[in-house]
Amino acid sequence: MCVWCERYGEGHERWYLNPANYARRLYKVRKDEPEAAGAEGNPQAAGGMASMGRAFLEARERGDLETVERMRKQAHDIAWGIHFGQVITQEELEQILDIIYPIGLMTCACRRSMRGLPDEENFTCMGMGPGMYKWERWPDTYRGGVHFLTPDEAKQVLNTLRSRGLVHTLFTFGTPYLAGLCNCDYPDCAAIRTAVDVDVKVLWKGHYIAEVDPDLCNGCGLCVRRCQFKALSFSPSTLKANIDPLQCYGCSLCRDVCKPDAIRLVDRATLPALAEIW
Repeated sequence: MCVWCERYGEGHERWYLNPANYARRLYKVRKDEPEAAGAEGNPQAAGGMASMGRAFLEARERGDLETVERMRKQAHDIAWGIHFGQVITQEELEQILDIIYPIGLMTCACRRSMRGLPDEENFTCMGMGPGMYKWERWPDTYRGGVHFLTPDEAKQVLNTLRSRGLVHTLFTFGTPYLAGLCNCDYPDCAAIRTAVDVDVKVLWKGHYIAEVDPDLCNGCGLCVRRCQFKALSFSPSTLKANIDPLQCYGCSLCRDVCKPDAIRLVDRATLPALAEIW
């Protein structure tokens, strides 16, 4: 069980299946107080990813491990308290869509900055929960507006995005309140890039790990192209796919395209060597 399930699960198998974690109060009464800081005041102005800039990379380049670890801890503290994500499977996603409301399709800030996509081509993320009723407070964050969806409409959109190879992730905006359902890929996604490239855990691995059955694998290699976390490789010696369990985030994208059903998901908690590798 991950630390977030222990802290915020309240009897539910997964912390993100607890409806209370989608139920932030819509408005607070403030008396002569400035607008709140962080994810509650501005959903785009918080998180550990923003602190991992040039200074971190320069410290790592010159081998200043003390500074690197100090900055990594600072980023973790910021992210885990305000804005971080965790990977989920398709099955978990469908459970979540049945307990959240409202659901709003919106543009992706990461793809806007990385790819320069125009708004009409960039509706790939979703906001959820009562905070969506005040999206107009942050017009730059929700550039292009919001399209409100029914759960069935959301499932159709997400199935399309998943077929393109995008990873489903949930993000907090003021932990433990989950308000972002992102669909990520490398290198567009700042969270994946930060986690994979600089080992800063602003995106947690999911509760599952993918495994390949070599007796069933036909060596087609389709799964390798789907992995956004550098966990999958293809062996020219055995002509089989290999999954590095230490790198796997359990998104299950590889399983989706495996025609001989050679890939299965295993609960991380059942594997002693990996149960605490998040």
